[in-house]
Amino acid sequence: MYSKIKNKLRFNRFKRIIRFKNRISANEACTYWLKNNKNQFIYEDNNINSFDLNITSIDQKSIPLYLSWANPLITRARFIYSFNNVVVSPFESHIYFYDIDKSSSDLGTKFDNDKLSLFDFYKKNELLEAKELTGNVLHLGISSNPSNFYHWIHEIYARILRIKKEYDLNKFDFVIMPKLNNKFHKEALELLKFDSTKILSNETFYKCTGKLVTANIDIIASGLDLRNFFANYQELKSNKIKKYFLDRDSKSGEQKRELLNFDGFKYKYKDAGFEFIKPEQLSFKEQIKLFLSANALVGVNGSAFSLASLMNEDSKVVEIFSKSFIDPAISNICAASNLKYGFYIEDSFRPKAENNWLRDANSKINADLIDHEKIINFFM
Repeated sequence: MYSKIKNKLRFNRFKRIIRFKNRISANEACTYWLKNNKNQFIYEDNNINSFDLNITSIDQKSIPLYLSWANPLITRARFIYSFNNVVVSPFESHIYFYDIDKSSSDLGTKFDNDKLSLFDFYKKNELLEAKELTGNVLHLGISSNPSNFYHWIHEIYARILRIKKEYDLNKFDFVIMPKLNNKFHKEALELLKFDSTKILSNETFYKCTGKLVTANIDIIASGLDLRNFFANYQELKSNKIKKYFLDRDSKSGEQKRELLNFDGFKYKYKDAGFEFIKPEQLSFKEQIKLFLSANALVGVNGSAFSLASLMNEDSKVVEIFSKSFIDPAISNICAASNLKYGFYIEDSFRPKAENNWLRDANSKINADLIDHEKIINFFM
């Protein structure tokens, strides 16, 4: 609680006004970064950054702006960066150049091609108190919830796979990232033979005086990183291609979304060849194997679809949404992976205006208000 209050105070308007005199221009910082020969970036070649969304409104009403705001989807160029003399935190994707007088700078997703897109500069007292680290450091900090399966897989794990193509992970002396609090964290890293004893995850800043390596976050083409890596795992491949219903109840995930009154409709999906599974009850390795064998997925929207990008191209995915929560995350990774994406909104609901969606992530869905035959027919 103390750290949350501290973080809130750190960024309040009053402190920003006081720190305004410590700001420097974005051009100054970019010039410094680009000219400093201790800082380098590796552009990742052969990465497509434009994807068409193959989307179907199964309830036959208009496609919400949330799901179609950008078609095609255009992603940022992807880089891997190495720095010297910077300050980082497990709970930020930012990189702070503490040796630029009176400044700090934002990395994260704020890189734009070969230049920094920096939007704010102010001096942080915490930088002066940062714990010093020497040697080689891998930075995988994020500001999202690291306990959320989707965010961790696409914002941390996928970056590890990208960096692994350029660097020997064993050569890093320290890895700065959030704590491994969940079973899937540890199982996912074990597949990479990742040395978790090197992880530093205290709620503090670290001053890295040696070489630090990081990568910008990409939560769209990140699914392709997962597919390309695990496609080489022969032991995880299956000759059987299956249809799966990603079952969800009140105990599934941190956000409580479930289908109510659904028992009377399950037989329809079983008759159509769907197998009911609860991904959170499987090991990470078992989930990888399951999604590699799938050509059809359906279920209540959420993190259970995070590994959909492992499916073969032209496979089909359907998310069932409540009246009050529409999210584009899974449709985006489906676009990058060339999957056919469909959705159904409870009661075929559409508000009068796009900004009238309630956005309640814990909402229930009444299965009586879903046309299940339409969903099943989408897979035929």
